[in-house]
Amino acid sequence: MPANRAVAAALAALGLALTATACDDAKDSTAAAAAAAAASSPASPSPTERVASMTGKRLLDKGREAYGKASSLRMTGFVVDEDSGRRTGVQLAADRKGQCQLKADVDGTGQFEILRTEGTTLFRPSTATLTAIRGAAVAERYRDRWFKIPAGSEYSSLGDLCDLAGLTAFGDPNGSWQALAGEPGTVAGRASMGVQLSSTEEGAFTAHLAAEGAMVPLRVEDGWGESAGKNMTLDFTDYDVPVVLPAVPAGSVVDGDLPAKGAV
Repeated sequence: MPANRAVAAALAALGLALTATACDDAKDSTAAAAAAAAASSPASPSPTERVASMTGKRLLDKGREAYGKASSLRMTGFVVDEDSGRRTGVQLAADRKGQCQLKADVDGTGQFEILRTEGTTLFRPSTATLTAIRGAAVAERYRDRWFKIPAGSEYSSLGDLCDLAGLTAFGDPNGSWQALAGEPGTVAGRASMGVQLSSTEEGAFTAHLAAEGAMVPLRVEDGWGESAGKNMTLDFTDYDVPVVLPAVPAGSVVDGDLPAKGAV
């Protein structure tokens, strides 16, 4: 699942790390039959359909179907940058209208927050983060301020993380990936069914789908088996819960991009 390349690139420009993985189609012997079944079936398995007996392709299709019907969700977890080893903790609430609130905590760098509504992206770095990317003078001058990020900014793609279609592994119904059925288990007390996902470009991931009710993704991790979750674990909760954004005082918003390093 998480990868939203635009978001990863924007965060890399901040010296941070966040990756989104993507899921894909399976190429097993029942692909055509499973695709036809997914198109005509509800998101919840029928009483006679056993989740544990589903193929990887079937699980992927059911996950995509259920996720596509969700109006909103909450995502929490962490991602570790492969090059630096820096860990980023993430909390996100987003809906299909493009509203979202993202909070991130980056080891050794600080925190930042993003709000997006009606196509406008507001970005508020902590003093530590702003010092790291723009210097002490700018950090002091713009302490606790929100920046209204314009189109063309190096940070403009931060708002792309609010796009639910690109946020999870199950947002793209037309991707072409490999999927193998995994193992049953539990995620935060909910019965789940695993599916192993892989592609040449993105690597290997494990997704855990709800085994009861709508088969939405509950968790996505990098890797398979014992290696799963070492560099990324993202949990998905609060499906269809309205996203309520905090009020931002008008006087705290800078109508423009972050100033150049050293500017005051």
